[in-house]
Amino acid sequence: MSEGKLTGKTAIVTGGAQGIGGGIARQLAADGAQVLIVDINEEVANANAEHIRAVGGTVSCMLGDVVQEEVANAMVARAVEEYGRLDILVQNAFSGAGGRGSAVDIEPADWRAGMASLVDALYLGARAAIPAIEASGPPVGRPATEVGRIVNISSAHGLMQAAGWMVYEVGKTAVIGLTRQLAVEYGPVGITVNAIAPGHILTENLEKLWAAEGNGKGRRLFELQYPVRRMGKPEDVAAAVAFLCAPEASFITGVVLPVDGGHTIQLQENVVMDLKDYIVENPDLRTYFDVPGAGVPRH
Repeated sequence: MSEGKLTGKTAIVTGGAQGIGGGIARQLAADGAQVLIVDINEEVANANAEHIRAVGGTVSCMLGDVVQEEVANAMVARAVEEYGRLDILVQNAFSGAGGRGSAVDIEPADWRAGMASLVDALYLGARAAIPAIEASGPPVGRPATEVGRIVNISSAHGLMQAAGWMVYEVGKTAVIGLTRQLAVEYGPVGITVNAIAPGHILTENLEKLWAAEGNGKGRRLFELQYPVRRMGKPEDVAAAVAFLCAPEASFITGVVLPVDGGHTIQLQENVVMDLKDYIVENPDLRTYFDVPGAGVPRH
């Protein structure tokens, strides 16, 4: 693999086995970074790593749940031990904990489990990684502005709220606050901290759900909600993360970058009326959200 913008840098990607995290791991490796994938799915993580190696990338895998403090500490130690340094932390992992419901519906144990996965894990990851990133300093020949990058994956659901998803909405909003706080605190040592807010991203698992439960007209309904008239791909998010980790982004910190095809900028009243007309014209449309108890929003 030829030298890229991230050559000489080491990145940790949590939840990097598949989906958005899988795309991020592949993109960072393609840009020259040495990547450590941390995930609870060992088989899928290894498969993604094999794909990265097959095209010349450098990658290793670690099995672990980043909700646990010892895993956060161990992943940082592993990256430094294996690659000699740590430069980038991308925090994408989410277990799906917390369930669906309002403040009255959600049990306290489910609330705590959801917050642990959505927020606590990102705090623990940053707490473990920041000293190692600062100690690593910029790679040889790089300016002091290249000390490190942290990118946290929030969601369009951190910018707009949906009823019935109390844990997810609050957790993804809290990711934005955590990102801004870290940006203020660690900018002075050369570490930038930003967040990505994806829209509806067609990951491998979502493609399967759409194939099983939706149809072409249902998919088009979702596409019509986006000014670009399509849903996102993991590669769309990965490209944005790679940019925020690149030298050109050294003056960008504390930003929440929507990667959502323009979904969050639209006046909703107009969109609703357009969608109403489409639904009336296509009464047989189906979406995977029509399934009772459909999972946490995949944004």
